[in-house]
This record gives sequence, C-alpha cells and structure tokens, in this order.
Amino acid sequence: MKSRALGGVAALAYLFLYAPILVLVAFSFNEARLGSVWSGFTLSWYVKAFDNRLIQQALRTSLGIALLATLASTAIGTALALALHRARMRGRAAIDALVLLPLVIPEIVVASSLLLLFALLSLRLSLLTVVLAHVAFALSYAVVAVQARLHGRDVSLEEAAADLGASPARVFWHVTLPGLLPGILAAALLVFAISIDDFVITSFVSGVGQTTLPVQIYSMVKSGLSPEINAISTVLLVATALLLFAAQRLERGFGLGAALPGALGLAVLLFPVLIAPPLPASDKVLNLYIWSNYIAPETIRKFEESHGVRVNVDLYDTNEALLAKLQNADVEYDVICPSNYPIELLLRQGKLRPLDLQALPHLVNVDPRFLNRDFDPGNRHSVPYFWGVTGIAYDTKRVASADSWAVLWDERYKGRILMLDDPREAFGTALKWRGLSMNATDLGSLRAAQALLEKQKPLVRAYNSTNFEDVLLSRDVWLAQAWNGQIARAMEQDPGLAFAVPREGAATYLDSLAIPRGAPHPELAHAFLDFTLEAEIAAEICRTMKYSSPNRAALALLPAELRDNRTIFPSAEALSRLELLRDVGDAAPVYERLWTEVKTGR
Repeated sequence: MKSRALGGVAALAYLFLYAPILVLVAFSFNEARLGSVWSGFTLSWYVKAFDNRLIQQALRTSLGIALLATLASTAIGTALALALHRARMRGRAAIDALVLLPLVIPEIVVASSLLLLFALLSLRLSLLTVVLAHVAFALSYAVVAVQARLHGRDVSLEEAAADLGASPARVFWHVTLPGLLPGILAAALLVFAISIDDFVITSFVSGVGQTTLPVQIYSMVKSGLSPEINAISTVLLVATALLLFAAQRLERGFGLGAALPGALGLAVLLFPVLIAPPLPASDKVLNLYIWSNYIAPETIRKFEESHGVRVNVDLYDTNEALLAKLQNADVEYDVICPSNYPIELLLRQGKLRPLDLQALPHLVNVDPRFLNRDFDPGNRHSVPYFWGVTGIAYDTKRVASADSWAVLWDERYKGRILMLDDPREAFGTALKWRGLSMNATDLGSLRAAQALLEKQKPLVRAYNSTNFEDVLLSRDVWLAQAWNGQIARAMEQDPGLAFAVPREGAATYLDSLAIPRGAPHPELAHAFLDFTLEAEIAAEICRTMKYSSPNRAALALLPAELRDNRTIFPSAEALSRLELLRDVGDAAPVYERLWTEVKTGR
C-alpha cells in the first residue's frame, strides 16, 4: 500500500513537471493559429518554421557556437579532471568547490559579470565572446562528467603499460584516453546540449549576427505563442533530450553504442539546416539591432535585393537590453531602434552618429507631428519608425467599459487583471489615474503611485510584457494593460476584444531608427533608414507588424480597414490625452527599486 502511495505521488510529480511540455508538443500540430483552441492536425507549422529565414540563421549560429564551445570545454575539462584526479595538494576541497561553483551561480550574475569583463578587456562582442562565455559555464559540466568516469577506472592497465616501458605520452594515447572515451563523449554531449539551450548569458554577450535559436524563440514569443514557435521549440526539445539521454547512458558505462541517441539528436537539429537554401553572399553587410517582431523578413529581403547587401538581424525585447549593449560593450551595429527616452540618454553619452539628412530624401514622407521632437531637435540623430499607445485591452463580453484606469482597481475583476511588467508603464498608469505626470520624478508622487500598485496587487493575475495578448485571448484575464500593436493583431483573431485609451490619459512612445557612433557601414545605414521611409515600404511594415506608422505618405497605401482601425491609429481626441514617456534621469533607479518592492512585497 505504501509503495502504491509513493508511486502515485511520483506520478503526480512527473505529470506536474512534464504536462506543459506535452501540451507544447501537442499544439505544435494544431491547425489553428490560436494556440489555446484545437482545430485539427497539421504539419504546416513545422514547414513554416523550417522555411523561416531568421530561424534557419539562428539555428546555424546555435550549432556553430555549440560545436566550438563543446570542443573547447571538453578538451579543457578532460585535462582539468585528470589533473585534479592525480594531484595531491592542500585545499583540494576548495578547488573542487571552485570547479562546481558555476553550476550554482545564477545565470544573470554570470551574464552581467562576463559583459563587464569583456568591456574591461576591450573585447568586441562577437562569436568569440559568446564561445568564451559558453566555455565558462559549460566547463564545470565537462569536468564532472569526466571525473565520474575516472573514479571507476582501473589504473592497473596504465601501471602495466608503464612497467613495460611505454612513455607517459604513449600510455595516455593508448591506454588512458581509450578508457576515458565514454566519459569524454558524455561530457561533449552534455556540454553541447547545455550550450545550444542557453538564453540568458548568450543574450548579454552576443554581438553582431550572433542571435541563437533560444534568443530567436524568446523574441518570437512577443507576438504570441503561435504553433510555429511550438514547432521549433519541439525540435529543440527532442534534440536536447536525445543528447542528454545519450550522455547519461555513456556516464553509466553502457559503451559507445549509447551515443546513438545523441547522433540522432544532432541529426534532428541539422536537418532544417541541410535542407535550407544558403544565405545570400555579399561583400556588403548591414548589421541591424531591432525590437523583436518589428520588421518582416520580406522587407529585409527587398532591401538586400535592391542594394546588393546581406542584413544581419539581431533582436532585443527591452530598451534596457539595448542600452546594456551600447553602454557597456563594443558592438558593431549599423542601425538600432531605440524609443524616445533612450535616445535622450544615448545623446547625452555621445553614443549616436549625426545623420546626413541629405541622404534621407524620403524623410519628407513623415508626418510633421513626429518630427523635430524635443528629445532629438531637428532629427539630427534619429528618424521615426513606429509609434504606439499604452491602453486597456478587455473582453467585451465580461467588461462593459474600460474608459478609465480605475477599472484596473475594480474588485469585481479580482484575478482577471494583467499589468505590464514594466516599471515606467505600471507607475505611469497609477500616476495618470491620480492626475499626475507619468514622468514624475519626486519621491512623494512615486510613493503615492507605489501605494496604489500595492493596493492593486491582490487583484492582479499576472505581470507580463511579452505575450500578454495570448493570456487575454485564452481568457485567463479579462482586462490587460497593453500596447496597441500587439492587441491589434489579437483582435484580428478574436473580435470579442477591444482596446481603449483611458480618459485620464495614457503613455505614448516613438520608436526611431538611429545609427550608433561606431557604426562600421554608415552609408549603408543611411540607405536602410531612407528605404524604410519610402511610402510603399513603410506601408508594408505597418501591414505586417500592425503598429502605428508615422509615415503619412504610407497611410494612403494602407487598406481602409487598417487605416481606420482606432486601435492602431487612435482618434485625434484620444491623441490629445497622450503623454510621451521621457528619460527620468536619476529617478530611473528609484522606479526600479519601488517596482521591485511592489512585486516582492518588501
């Protein structure tokens, strides 16, 4: 009876651990684009995922980095394991602890420390820095795997070979190494699986053209958990599981035949790379660093074809990630896409290159409302790309009206409210509701806003800035503080959703294209900026991304249902109530600290 009870508990534990993974795999075959509704079996999402150029490029990058990191980590780890096994020294326990320490240090700590180290050493973020970072956190895994093999090894064969006159080198190559081979292969498979899976550290230390598959998948989540993401995640999951299974069997001494699942895992990963067409060859390269899901692959292809170049697209999902790269590292990006308040900060730090406005003849297409703003007078350093609004998205069947921020504090919707996981947006909402500026910097106003957010916290289901529209589509929440572009795409799937700009006012932002001061290809960068300002291209970008275009010449080329969509293009009356988010200077750390206190309850 006792064993049955333990078995039941174990079964429930495994179900809890693996049910989300099983759901992800199942819905990768879902015919419907909305991931929470099953409508039939299909393989089309795998075809689309393998046909996605950005995914292909990210997978190639991941495989290359994982291979280099595996070779280096396995070689160094094997040598280190042998040295530690044979050495007799004081402080051995402390040395072993140092070897194992990277296994327990939080990844975010490793990532930020490596970024600062590379900056201190004046190392440009590149393939080299990513590989070095992966070796730094994977080396411990290699040492542990090889040491496990060493502890069960029969040393009498080495001693016999030495007694028969074999040199130390000959003993190593003909006796030691063959005996360690299963452990070395296990270490290699383990390191490869961990390297190809890494997101946090890679996102910090990657340079131009080093967007890996996990980074690409994470950035795609921002526009919703479509079955395409589920499909490529399933491929990565299957390959990683096979590699880890093979590594485990080799560690347990099952022989070299146990490496077969690992080979199968590599084949799963290599298949889409082998069938994919090669990237266009060109001596000219443009390095673009842009928000995830902010430009369509078709637009990139058109620029490449018209200018005879190849575009490296790297992605980020917060302004803070962009600033971390530009402020603390040496990177060779030609074009970036910051919001208005990071532009103020980057200008003060001298990080942006002045524009040659004569090289931008299509700048006249931009609505004058978005030009010559006080964060960049005369548009000397940036050109408008997209603008947007923060408002309230809601389920019209359950919420009659959402014309005030007060609805997000309504007890009737307890557990059905979502807030953006963004200190400026969250505090901005509370400040606006109380008739204050969302760019307030005095501690009294911020403490009052904090008190409102703490009062609201028991009503909030989630703080989410990535796939909040999916949470709303699934009806896990009925109300969500949201950005209009993502909600416009969600409303195409579900007409039962609506979007409102509260009467107290709301935040607006202006994302612009700019050229970093150290851009290696400034002429190409100007060409790309002007290309996005062409009416046809700006209209295409708006049609595909569903964010608000500042290009007035493009509006005439948009279909009426898009041009008249008040979620994408709010009315003039709503626009009069918007406030532009600004750089708050020394108050920025205060926002971060108070927001942490709200979420942690401290």
